[in-house]
Amino acid sequence: MLAYGAAAVMTLGGIAAAVAGGLVGQVFAIALITLGLGAALLLVFYEVGLSEEREQAREDERRRRRGSGSAP
Repeated sequence: MLAYGAAAVMTLGGIAAAVAGGLVGQVFAIALITLGLGAALLLVFYEVGLSEEREQAREDERRRRRGSGSAP
């Protein structure tokens, strides 16, 4: 949750810099919005990967239990 908050703060900071105006404000706006949205996208990919790994671990555990339960 903290990582998503940091990404949101960067994006909002970029929007605030865009409102401030000027060349420096525009540069900061582009940089912060890009970093914030990029970080959010990477976090989404990370969460998807973790959920897939958890599902794979559950499936492996089910297979292991089925295999050991049917042995004589």
